[in-house]
Amino acid sequence: MISSCTKYIATLGLAFIIAATCALSLAETPGGPVTVSSVFDGDTIVVVLDGRELTVRLIGVDTPETGRPDTPVQFYGPEASDFTRRALLGKQVRLEFESPDRPGGAIDKYGRTLAYVITAEGTNFNLELVRLGYGRAYTKYPFQYQRDFEKAERAARRSGLGIWDKNKRAAWSDPVRRGTVIGNSRSRIYHLPGQEGYDKVREKNRIYFPTEEEAQKAGYRKARN
Repeated sequence: MISSCTKYIATLGLAFIIAATCALSLAETPGGPVTVSSVFDGDTIVVVLDGRELTVRLIGVDTPETGRPDTPVQFYGPEASDFTRRALLGKQVRLEFESPDRPGGAIDKYGRTLAYVITAEGTNFNLELVRLGYGRAYTKYPFQYQRDFEKAERAARRSGLGIWDKNKRAAWSDPVRRGTVIGNSRSRIYHLPGQEGYDKVREKNRIYFPTEEEAQKAGYRKARN
């Protein structure tokens, strides 16, 4: 059963046996709409499939880390998570799968189902993340759209978008330049120095702005205390 895959992997350690069973089920799953119930980070979401939740890792893209315990928050990680959350949370999407016998399989080592996320408008969201610079093309294992992803990454690099923006990266590593206004990417609220919640925003959800105006332009509203 699809809903049992992740639980069994975590509790019983039968990753390879369970993955093979899941892959077969997923390959036979019709491409109907599913609802995105939560967003872990830029490249990992949870969808409701047949009334049950399924964790999905997006194929072909790797966004900066925000929530992995052994990895510090990386440059542009909160922005990538914020973009995915705003674009997909609560929305209906369609999942598209690679063949389960391809290199890399249909489920990764963490028990996450590998898939492309296709929006209601027909956009390949995985590719969109690469195209806009929220992540890089992940090519450890070959996939059918790999050339498109590599082309999109080259274009994003040339244009200095997102993770390829050298000025933003330099500012992010310099507390003075990156700004003192802290936005919470989950609540879309920003805090000023001295406000009660200023130091309470989790690092993985922090987005820094140089001014209140910039925070407001990005769609954030000021905290009330």
